Amino acid sequence: MRHMTENRLVLRLSLHRMKRILSFLFLSLSIHAYSQTLIASIEISNVRSAYVDRPGDLYILQNNNTLKKYDTLGVLVSEQRFPESPATFDPRDGARLFACFSSTCSFFSEETKQEFKIEPHYAIDPQLICSSGDHNFWILDQSDLSLKRINPTQSKVMTDALIDQKQFSHTADFIFMREYQNFLFVIEKKTGILIFNSLGKQIKKILVADVEYLNFLGEELYYKQKDKLFFYDLFDASTRESPADLACQFLLLTNARTYLIYENKIDIFKNP
Repeated sequence: MRHMTENRLVLRLSLHRMKRILSFLFLSLSIHAYSQTLIASIEISNVRSAYVDRPGDLYILQNNNTLKKYDTLGVLVSEQRFPESPATFDPRDGARLFACFSSTCSFFSEETKQEFKIEPHYAIDPQLICSSGDHNFWILDQSDLSLKRINPTQSKVMTDALIDQKQFSHTADFIFMREYQNFLFVIEKKTGILIFNSLGKQIKKILVADVEYLNFLGEELYYKQKDKLFFYDLFDASTRESPADLACQFLLLTNARTYLIYENKIDIFKNP
């Protein structure tokens, strides 16, 4: 019985590994074979940042604070303009978006809006903010390098943990933060990607400098550096890489699509 259980476990791991290898091959083909899989090419300008929601739609935030949403065929679905430049934007599942400005944050959709202020007792010097679950959010407080998870409805600090400052040989420069699958990911410009659990305890660190953004595809974290796309498996810490277009400002992936955002256009490809 024990041998049967071990054999089943080995088989499951083998199938899991084969699935990852096939996915990698399909992704590599999709990135290389642009002319064969191009769905749409969209003219765009003044791109500040780009995002995908869980269903796979694309969001473009422009320098004039205009947010454009495109579906998987490249059709413009909606367009809105924020009153000021958002410090944080996250499309989440596409139904309830999240945005933070200088003093307020909100979960919002076309029909509803839940707005709340960044109260002084949350953080002395809030540097980064991101959503957590359906109603909470994280704050990185620059004053003491702490991570706080806030329940805005109760105006309560749910989690309060310090980032270990000894790991930095320089003044820490945090530039990005996002929660995914109950883990918190923070980019420090010179050190790399710090990974924390739901209690704010650091559990991993990916040593890579000058990463400006990251995203997720299933169980993998990915980020672009120059002409390469790097993948990091969140469960077994294995890594892989694939070529990427150097001129591409943002490269975003879903199971069905590859989005390449350039200075003056967006190319959308269908994955095999």
